[in-house]
Amino acid sequence: MIKLSNLSVSDQPRPGKGESAIYLRDMVQIFLVIILWAICYPLITTGLEAFSPFHFATLRSLLAGTSLLIASFVLKRPIIPERTAWLGLVLVSLTFATLGFTGMFLAGGRVTPGLATVIANVQPLLAALLGYFVLTERLTWRTGLALLTGFIGIAVIAYPGLTEQSSNSTVVGIGLVLAGATGVAIGNVILKYIANRVDPLSAMAWILLLGAIPLAVAALVFEPANAMHWTPVSIINLLVLSIFGTALAFFWWLDLLRRIDLNVLNAYTFLTPVFALFIGILFYSERLLVVEWFGVVIIVFAIFLASHIKRVASLSSMPPSNPE
Repeated sequence: MIKLSNLSVSDQPRPGKGESAIYLRDMVQIFLVIILWAICYPLITTGLEAFSPFHFATLRSLLAGTSLLIASFVLKRPIIPERTAWLGLVLVSLTFATLGFTGMFLAGGRVTPGLATVIANVQPLLAALLGYFVLTERLTWRTGLALLTGFIGIAVIAYPGLTEQSSNSTVVGIGLVLAGATGVAIGNVILKYIANRVDPLSAMAWILLLGAIPLAVAALVFEPANAMHWTPVSIINLLVLSIFGTALAFFWWLDLLRRIDLNVLNAYTFLTPVFALFIGILFYSERLLVVEWFGVVIIVFAIFLASHIKRVASLSSMPPSNPE
């Protein structure tokens, strides 16, 4: 069972066998990550009006990585990861950052928001399947039910958008969203595997900086140099997206992966579009349909199931052996 406590990380006892402990600090951190990811939806939409996709993705990744590297230096954390961690960091940068951002930024205008939401949220299911083989995290019936219920809730929320007749949904757009979701799923599995072997601050900094390199090359090759329109609004939008929606959120996510099973965390990610809907209600005067409220209820039930998942020991949760 999940335990809620206000203990600090250093004071938290190790969970017993067959038990997953999520403390109050972790729960707060999870919800903060979800909220930060939710605000990325409108920020990306607004930013694409001022920047071309690859330029925007490159700037986001570079600014986020640089801010985390500066934070590592200021806080006197290890800036250069150990040699044994670099292969994992490079793989995560190419999947989680480069491929994930490419699918996210290029899909705009090529697929309806409803369909994009459903396809993007296949990621937790893909990660669960990959994690079974890579992390030895067994997909128990309760874990599988939580993930499947969450996905059904997403599909219900997106149903109004799925039924709209639109020429924006193309095969290319669908493929881009699926590629991005696959990249994030693979990256999450690798992140979980190396989470306890790296410092989360510097590791995520290098992941974002390395992931920006292929994005920058693609921007130079496929997009004109004058594809960026700098205005006070676009600059603020870029800074908020990069520092808060990316750097801080991704750092907290990797920090959470050090303590909590990936499948449990991924179940909570189904809340991201839910928070995005409420942001639309609060700031854009949007209204939810009855079917969308029903989808929200289903996702809340999925989170309830996830909160009662028992821990299954995985190789990634074991302390790394000391290199000789």
